[in-house]
Amino acid sequence: MMFSSTALAAAGTGTVLVSAASGAAAAALGILALLHHRKALAWVKRMRRADDDAQDFEDASTYLRRLVEMLCGWAHKPCRAADFEPLHGLRHLLEDAAQATEAIRPELQTVVERLDRYLPTVLQPVPAAGEIDSTALNAQLAAAMAQEHARIELKNAASAAQQRIRALRRPT
Repeated sequence: MMFSSTALAAAGTGTVLVSAASGAAAAALGILALLHHRKALAWVKRMRRADDDAQDFEDASTYLRRLVEMLCGWAHKPCRAADFEPLHGLRHLLEDAAQATEAIRPELQTVVERLDRYLPTVLQPVPAAGEIDSTALNAQLAAAMAQEHARIELKNAASAAQQRIRALRRPT
């Protein structure tokens, strides 16, 4: 039996069409898979960044909580040099956290600046023997009031930074 050239051509065309259609379907599936992988990779990057930010927020929040606890303990109480010792290390930790955390950098830098204003307000020791003249007493009182004012400013800056961290942690 002989096949006509038309029948062979028709069978060849069908095979070519099926091949072309399956190739187009494979290309479409490849493009869809690529788009899906891009979205998945972007999601993974967002989650990794969110996890990194969460750890940075946790560190900064811990430092701020310690600072606020100390400041509340010193409310309306003149502080001497020994009281300020823990603040020096905490200042450096907050400065490092400000460098590492873009989202709350301005708030943490404000806290560090206020801490830099608070640290020099340490009160001079009172002479142990004898009476203190009124000029020295007034100077000590003025220094204590300046220290309290700097403490309040520092506490307000720390509270603002804590509020910013809480606002950024809220799901959007």
